[in-house]
Amino acid sequence: MGQQPNALTPDQSPQHRLGYVIRELREARGLSMRKLATETFVSHSKVQRWENGERPPGDRGEVELIDRVLGADGLLIELWQEMVRAVSESSRVSDSPPHVSDTPLGLATAVSHTAASEGEGIFVPARLDDGTVVLVALDRRTLLRAGAGISAAAVAGLPTPAAAVISAAEDPFGFARNATENWSGLRLSRPVPDFGVDWQALIPGGRSMLGSQVSLQVHPARIEGGRVIVSIPDQRRAEEFLARPNRSLLVGAVSTEGASTFYALDGRAARSKLTKNGGVYEVVAPTAYELDDLTYGILWAVSNYDDALQADDQPLAETRNDLKAYERLSASAVSREAAPGLNTVAHMWLGSDFCARHILRALPGLPELPAFWTREQQGEEASAWLIFDHKYPYLRETTKAIGSTSTRAFCIPENVVRSSPRHERILLFLAVALMESLGIHAQFTADPAYETVEGFVVAPDKEAVIANWVRGDGMWHVDVTARSSIVREFTIAARDVDADSLTAAPTAAGRLRALAQYLDLPWSWLIQRCGQLARYGSSGLIQSRSRLISPSGMDAACAYVGSLPADR
Repeated sequence: MGQQPNALTPDQSPQHRLGYVIRELREARGLSMRKLATETFVSHSKVQRWENGERPPGDRGEVELIDRVLGADGLLIELWQEMVRAVSESSRVSDSPPHVSDTPLGLATAVSHTAASEGEGIFVPARLDDGTVVLVALDRRTLLRAGAGISAAAVAGLPTPAAAVISAAEDPFGFARNATENWSGLRLSRPVPDFGVDWQALIPGGRSMLGSQVSLQVHPARIEGGRVIVSIPDQRRAEEFLARPNRSLLVGAVSTEGASTFYALDGRAARSKLTKNGGVYEVVAPTAYELDDLTYGILWAVSNYDDALQADDQPLAETRNDLKAYERLSASAVSREAAPGLNTVAHMWLGSDFCARHILRALPGLPELPAFWTREQQGEEASAWLIFDHKYPYLRETTKAIGSTSTRAFCIPENVVRSSPRHERILLFLAVALMESLGIHAQFTADPAYETVEGFVVAPDKEAVIANWVRGDGMWHVDVTARSSIVREFTIAARDVDADSLTAAPTAAGRLRALAQYLDLPWSWLIQRCGQLARYGSSGLIQSRSRLISPSGMDAACAYVGSLPADR
């Protein structure tokens, strides 16, 4: 038989060797790809990419989690480090043109993330012999060939390369360097010809998110009267850029003592703010839109969810209507095959929407004050509370239906916190803050034994409502049951977390402060930045296009956090 298309040759590269060992360990332990995906909180397709060498684990936290799940005793971490060293060596630049080895992870990943524009360039970091990091522009039509060259497997058959170090003139404010150093997975490229676009940003996806794309123009800016004044040297170029229907950001760079701070404004918001001041065109933006982990997290989540939902708008609406028949049932478990052709985010939205309506229908029938349990663990999942149009109204309606305060429990083990980037941890924090703002007392356990517990609402010892769409086998699983074994399991879980919550405190501020500490987030900074953003709202930073996305939850959460005392 001939070799399979995704067959790995372990001695071909560290990247292939890592994928090969992951697959061998998984099979030796009798785990399916889907089971490994569940255990490591990623998608099935991501596990496939790990194993076929297409895209290895992206950071140490991720590979540490895989190593623990597969019981590799540090072997996978060693292989990953070997791969990273190979990448670093392959990226080293001297007086000769940059040399790329047979296994350039950074290059191969950049190529795989680059949009299919024929003339688009690829932007990747490289290291000089003295340790200085520089930016290398790689033309997509040709990739750098020097010394050993590049394997066809690494660059998916792309033609021979040519490269040049990006000069200060091409990145005069250091925006590209700053962005890619701060946010792993973000890819920037320079279109050729540019057609008015300074940078094309490919925003990474996630376990279910699919990734997004945004065009950027970067201009000099200054702080004046507490506002950011962005100077536009070429009015026509800016107007043409802002008039296009695709998602765009206008970025202002404020330079101080050789360093730049960057501020972003949604292209549609900037369009109406372009004014002339003494012969120079300017756009005014609030300092609250400074690009940091808070604003990047919002950009990341909104662009991912918004683009995916807008892409499937009509078929999603039709599918939602087709699935209404399930509302007549007290129990249902619907697979993703019931919504063929829809993307993973559309499946998420359908599951979340159905579960919310199922709980609202069942709540009045519960015999006593219930306790809630939710499965969100990371910012990607939790940001749905802030962004999906039905989530904030659902929280308000459940609070009104209960008529008093309630509890909502989370299971977030320490390894999940360690593997989550800071912007995702901020989104998780904001989702919990939104709940606390409505009188919902959030409780937390780090015990991984509770990770498999489904989302539920339980009237202790009497009746339970199951409503799960997060990390499930299908789009949703719902039920209303008085079965003693199930009710007992949920009652015990809720009472255990209530008795020993990581964030136990008598006030919402105390609980949120404890959560910030657990998530390794600076409390005073959160209050300051959320307060700043709340004064202007998130829509000026990024405007949604999909009717299924709303800024109200995000803005309410920021307003609430901004109102909290910094010293308590």
